[in-house]
Amino acid sequence: MNYQEKELIIFDLDGTLADSKAPLDNDMADLVIKLLERKKVAVISGGTFSQFEKQFLSNLPASTDLLKNLFLLPTTGTRLYAWRDSGIEKNSAELSAGWHQDYSENISPEDRNNIIKSINETWEEAGYRLPEQIFGERIEDRESQVTFSALGQEAPLDLKKAWDPDKSKRQRIVSILKDKIPHFDVSMGGSTSVDVTMRGVNKAYGVNKLSDFLKIPIDKMLFIGDEIIPSGNDYSVKEAGVDCINVSGKRETEEIIKELL
Repeated sequence: MNYQEKELIIFDLDGTLADSKAPLDNDMADLVIKLLERKKVAVISGGTFSQFEKQFLSNLPASTDLLKNLFLLPTTGTRLYAWRDSGIEKNSAELSAGWHQDYSENISPEDRNNIIKSINETWEEAGYRLPEQIFGERIEDRESQVTFSALGQEAPLDLKKAWDPDKSKRQRIVSILKDKIPHFDVSMGGSTSVDVTMRGVNKAYGVNKLSDFLKIPIDKMLFIGDEIIPSGNDYSVKEAGVDCINVSGKRETEEIIKELL
């Protein structure tokens, strides 16, 4: 298939463009800039917009002209941000001023509390011992998404990779949690996380909203991610009919971008 004909290239963030919660390295940032010069680019991830700022935007020394080709979908596609600033070139510390939220699909506070309660029950039913040491929040209420991270949001990458290398722990958690909260979507996120969103409001939902927003049909999109597997939070994009490439990590993503260029 000739992927050069695609008009919009969509990336997952953690495990695809960068290591979990780590910033873009210089090589990847340079490639993203070059891709923005030729294509529209979107990034869709389970993280919040503030995580996008810290991990992704702060490492892009892009002009406003290039930012107009970039679209951000945090919290698993439950929100869309587009650059609409008309001012002069911004430096990285000022980037957030020009980003505007196009939509947000929030979960009610009552439902979020019930999801958190169900996550705690699921962990006990799964029979896993809670790690004694955690790094940051274990359950994060992101309004449009609730995310469970077994070791905490800020756990070191080596510990994250060692905790569930074959995904079996999270697959069991997802299976139990789906039965408890059947009116919500439950999927694996990063290397230790599970994401909960409103039913049908997931990465596929975000991609379809972006298709409408940009007037770009699904067949003109290419998605690149590391969880394009059943129960993975990238899989809904494949189910939506988007051409997808599953990668093992950021180095493989770099090679794909080079081919696109």
